Amino acid sequence: MATINGIPLNFNEIPLSWRFCFCDGCPKHQDCLRYQSGLHVKVTQGFAIFPPAYQQGDCPHFKRIRVIKAAYGFRSLFSEIKEKDGSELRRKIKYYLGGHGTYYRYNSGEKLLTPEQQQWILNLFAKRGYTEGLSFDHYHEMLDFSS
Repeated sequence: MATINGIPLNFNEIPLSWRFCFCDGCPKHQDCLRYQSGLHVKVTQGFAIFPPAYQQGDCPHFKRIRVIKAAYGFRSLFSEIKEKDGSELRRKIKYYLGGHGTYYRYNSGEKLLTPEQQQWILNLFAKRGYTEGLSFDHYHEMLDFSS
């Protein structure tokens, strides 16, 4: 299995809209997730970054390789809160994540929360006075393919 920075490259975690890069002449290619993932691509067509993207010492599509601790599952978060706060917290999280269906995809692990999304949710709980022992149900170390 291919790895990037020691993390297994799981093609199921790469969004269908991900743009791979094959510009080995770019001086940033060693640190670019688009290029490094392109080295291991198994498909024969898709989105790509073309060589003219790199101009005047910069590439607007550069994506620094970042390993994140993604999370999913909300059961643990809600286990120690007051019942009266549960509905409001769930409603706000659903709105933030994009709706009822999306909320359940994050809850089941079909979609994984980035550290920024996790922090937003933890801040929401903190505003209600919940600051101790908060954690998501599951964590998964992975490459960050978010935009």
